[in-house]
Amino acid sequence: MKQIIVTTHEELRELFHESIQKFKEGLEAEPQHQAPSDPIFTMDEATAYLKLSKSTLYGYTSKSIIPHFKQGKRVLFRKSHLDHWLDLKQRGNTTTP
Repeated sequence: MKQIIVTTHEELRELFHESIQKFKEGLEAEPQHQAPSDPIFTMDEATAYLKLSKSTLYGYTSKSIIPHFKQGKRVLFRKSHLDHWLDLKQRGNTTTP
C-alpha cells in the first residue's frame, strides 16, 4: 500500500530548495571541461604561427593549399593540421606557389 504524505507549502519549498542545492553541489564537484588539446587559430594567429602574410594565407585558403575550415565567415585553422601541413611542406609533398 502506498503511503500518502501531507506537507505544507513551506516544507515542500524547503525540500525543493535542498534538492536544488545538492544538485548544484554535485555539478560543482564534477571536473570542469578542459580546453581542447588541439588549439584553433584565427587568421591572425595562423599568420603569426606560420610567419606568413595575411594575403598569402588567404591565397592558400582560397586555393585549398592549406587545411582550414569556416565558422560563419571566419576562416579558422587547427594547430595539428597546420603542423602536419608544415611537415609535408618540408618534405616537398605539397604544392605551394
